[in-house]
Amino acid sequence: MLRAIIVDDEELSVKRLKKILSESGEIEICHTFLNPLEAYEFVKSNPIHIAFLDIFMPEINGMGLSALLLDLDAAIDVVFVTASDEYAVQAFDMSALDYLMKPVTVQRMSRTLDKIRQRHRSGAAQPSTEILPITPKVKRSLKEMLTEQETRILRLVASGLANKEIAHRLNITGETVKSHIKNVYRKLEVNNRVQALQRAKELMTLA
Repeated sequence: MLRAIIVDDEELSVKRLKKILSESGEIEICHTFLNPLEAYEFVKSNPIHIAFLDIFMPEINGMGLSALLLDLDAAIDVVFVTASDEYAVQAFDMSALDYLMKPVTVQRMSRTLDKIRQRHRSGAAQPSTEILPITPKVKRSLKEMLTEQETRILRLVASGLANKEIAHRLNITGETVKSHIKNVYRKLEVNNRVQALQRAKELMTLA
């Protein structure tokens, strides 16, 4: 059975994720942590296969912890579990196996478990960026579909900037950035940043 840890400073989130994974019968939760540095110390002497990491944590965030864990063992599969999608691009740039949005559902976790099975059968993990086929509604150029500001924000997303960084760069509020990004998702018929960038690339190819 695959050994995993859960690291999240929200106790209720830890309990929910542990319950879902334990009931799957495929993952052994060898430890849970509210403190990311304690998790790092644990993995130094206790080999694991998978790390389920929250992104927003005190002392060190999930991205930083992921880098530390992979320094210990590059074969560890990292799954980020968070309430925001604004770091999805960076997560997949770091070769994360998956990126789950809270609250995690059994149905969504089943897709993650499929990736884990495939990873340990093939020995190579590829992050899922599955998106729906282009419909007639979105079969137009980006210039026709998005406003100049939305296009500008999409470019900044592609460069790996988080919402706060985009807001600072464009001298607008974080809420305004979120609103623009939601509009981009709606117009491109996608659900997250990785999918939005994929869709934009497809539309530019078709143009």
